[in-house]
This record gives sequence, structure tokens and C-alpha cells, in this order.
Amino acid sequence: PFKTAKIHYPEFSTRDIHRNYVDCVRWLGDLVLSKSCENCIVCWKPGTIFSRLEDITPSISNVTVLHKFQYHQCDIWYMRFSIDYWQKVLALGNQVGRLFVWDLAVEDPVKARLSTLTHPKCTSAIRQTSMTRDGNLLISVCDDGTLWRWDRTR
Repeated sequence: PFKTAKIHYPEFSTRDIHRNYVDCVRWLGDLVLSKSCENCIVCWKPGTIFSRLEDITPSISNVTVLHKFQYHQCDIWYMRFSIDYWQKVLALGNQVGRLFVWDLAVEDPVKARLSTLTHPKCTSAIRQTSMTRDGNLLISVCDDGTLWRWDRTR
């Protein structure tokens, strides 16, 4: 359905967002969501707030950080976050079995509402999450081999 392009060199690269290796990254429209082991998912874009992606070249080095989604007890690597198809729900687990879910159906990322999901038997690191297309069902995978299903309530 779309033409494939082979690019041997990056169009943009930066070390200005994270102090450590990046272990998960996703697009949020024209913005980037990325995380390392620093207890936050960073919403950012290359260039200035007014730069268009089409205008970004390898010579541009500045970035604009729009928001940091803060959480806690998640300072180990390989903890993957997920975002639903419509980009309205963001989810990440931590190393003690808590799930952080942000409602992104707002104009300003700063206004995203955070919900924390817990269960007394979910106590190990949640390495990955995945959502259904509509974001109403969330699956999480833990280090102890368990899978957890979370249903959205209105």
C-alpha cells in the first residue's frame, strides 16, 4: 500500500533526550515517544516546536521536549510501553507489577490523565504491554511468566 524506501544513514539522531540507552520508541502523530531507564517516557520532536518533519535534515541537531510522562520503580532496561491504534491510550508496567495508563485523548499532553492499575498477585516486572485496537483491553506480560488481562471500565 505504500512505497518502501531504503535509507542507509539516519535522517535525524540525538543524544539530548535520554542519558542512557533507549529501549522503546513509538510515533505519536508527528511526535516521538521514547523511554530509557530514567522513570519517564519523553514526548518530543526533532527541531523546534514549529519545525515540520519534512524540513528536518541531518544537520539539524536541536530537539523540543513537549512532555515527560513520569512514573516510578521502573529503572531497569527492556520495559516496553504500548500505545493503542488510535493513539489515545499509553500503557507501561514497572518492575514491581504496577501498570501506568495515560488517557491521551486530550489536546495538550500535560493534561493526560494517569491511572495506576494494581493487583495483589501481580508483583514481578511487567516487561511488555499490548492493547486492542480500541484500547479497551490491555494485556501485560510479567517476568514470572504470568499474563494479565485488564478491561477498561467507563
